[in-house]
Amino acid sequence: MSAYKGWLLKFEGRIFPMKYIAHGSYGSTPDQQQDEDSYRDGYGKLHRNVLPHKATKIEWTTPPLHLKDKIDMQSYFPNRTAMEVEYWNDERNDYVVGTFYVPDIKFPYYHVSDSDIWYSPIEIKLIEY
Repeated sequence: MSAYKGWLLKFEGRIFPMKYIAHGSYGSTPDQQQDEDSYRDGYGKLHRNVLPHKATKIEWTTPPLHLKDKIDMQSYFPNRTAMEVEYWNDERNDYVVGTFYVPDIKFPYYHVSDSDIWYSPIEIKLIEY
C-alpha cells in the first residue's frame, strides 16, 4: 500500500488536473467482479464462475467549461479507444494502472457567443478492459 499523493488520475503519465472534476462528482467502482456463464439452478441456488480479471469504472462530471478548457481537458485522452490510466483504487487503497476506454461523450452547450462556447457540466466515464 502506498500513500495518496494528491491526485486521482494520470493519463499516459500526465496528472489530470482536479479543476476538470466538479466538486463531489468523482466516483469509482474499483475491481468489479466479472462472471461468465453464471446461473441459478432449479432450486434457486446461484452458481458463479467469477473470472480472475477485475475491472474498474470511474465517473465524474466537469464543472462548466469554456471552449479552451474543454479542449485542454480532451488532450488528456486523445485516444478514447484504449489508454493507460493510473488511478487511486479505493478497494486496494493504492495506485493501480489499467487500460481503459472512454465511451461516447455528450457535450451540452450552455451558451454560445461570437468568440466562445460555454459548456454545461460534461459527464466523463472510464471503463477498464
